[in-house]
Amino acid sequence: MIKRIYLTLSVNASSGFDDFTYKYIFYDTLVKMGYDVVFYPYKEASTSTNGGVIYDIKIISEKIYQNFLNEHMKTPFDLFLSYYQNQQIIPELFTWVKEKTFCVNYTTNFHQISSYTDLLTEADLSIFVSKEAESYFIQNSFRGYYMPFAGLSINLGFNANKNGKISFIGTSYGPRALYLWRCLQNGLPIKIYGSNWDKNHAFRSALRILKLETQALTFSKSAIDTAYRCLNDLIMAEINLGIKGVVNPPLSDEQYNQLISDSSIILNIPESRYNHDFKNPNVLIGANLRDFEVPTLGSLLLTQKNEEIKSFFEENKEVILFSNEWEMVDKAKFYMDRPDLILRVAEAGHNRVKKEHLWEHRFKTFFTYIETNYL
Repeated sequence: MIKRIYLTLSVNASSGFDDFTYKYIFYDTLVKMGYDVVFYPYKEASTSTNGGVIYDIKIISEKIYQNFLNEHMKTPFDLFLSYYQNQQIIPELFTWVKEKTFCVNYTTNFHQISSYTDLLTEADLSIFVSKEAESYFIQNSFRGYYMPFAGLSINLGFNANKNGKISFIGTSYGPRALYLWRCLQNGLPIKIYGSNWDKNHAFRSALRILKLETQALTFSKSAIDTAYRCLNDLIMAEINLGIKGVVNPPLSDEQYNQLISDSSIILNIPESRYNHDFKNPNVLIGANLRDFEVPTLGSLLLTQKNEEIKSFFEENKEVILFSNEWEMVDKAKFYMDRPDLILRVAEAGHNRVKKEHLWEHRFKTFFTYIETNYL
């Protein structure tokens, strides 16, 4: 039976911004559930004795293992739980740990699965968060467990006093600029919060145009991807120049929760093209973390339609889904004109999370699984 857990990971979920998302998800939730957790953050493992940064992942891995070993000798662990990618640690860390206790590594970003492949063969078990990853794990004989995202019970709350605004929170990548541009073109009261939206996109697009000219003349296979990125930069330049105050910097954890709670609608665009390469025909659209955070905090979620999100929430009753930019705009307009309906759907989604989709639910089911099958 699992009682004592060694936890090591990087706490951040946001790109280019410090947050404590995964500390809240893993450490805070497990402690709240009554587990004895020793937490060794990646930031501590990658900091030298003089305060500098360690870049050698072998040294970082050795520090993590030594810390684990020291604590394990005091009182043995029942589980080693980590969330790391190839570039953060060496696979041998898991080899060393497995000699002492059961080793589980958490993975996300299946559209970039190559970031984890070196570690998948070494961990006793790897958690994956996208249903689409299941067939990949089976085909490659990796030991995997599907544990979808969830909401934090500490954030459960319902605010009926909405601000009449649509908010988008997230890093600038993929088709997000196009979708948000369409919202602005149609006069929707939307604001954007996140990293990379306020770059000098006009200058970046000019450089990409020069690059594209050379690639087109040489029939480069990268020309299409460059053209797509150039289009995104041109759109983002227009967004930044078009309406003052639309683009805003990343939010602190407290600001993030408050904005979601206050907003009438949170627009989410989880679509990720594999390896972020526009020429790649494969696109992952699943239920990402924000799809659970929004109803947890009691706001209406307007997100991309996919089978995974439909397996967790009832469409049009608990969340609102769209398949393309036109449907997104039409549904946003429809609900913004009906504030009472916004609250009804938001509350239904909130109640579903509270009943079935909290991190406590996920960990309880997961620990029962490994206790039954491995321990």
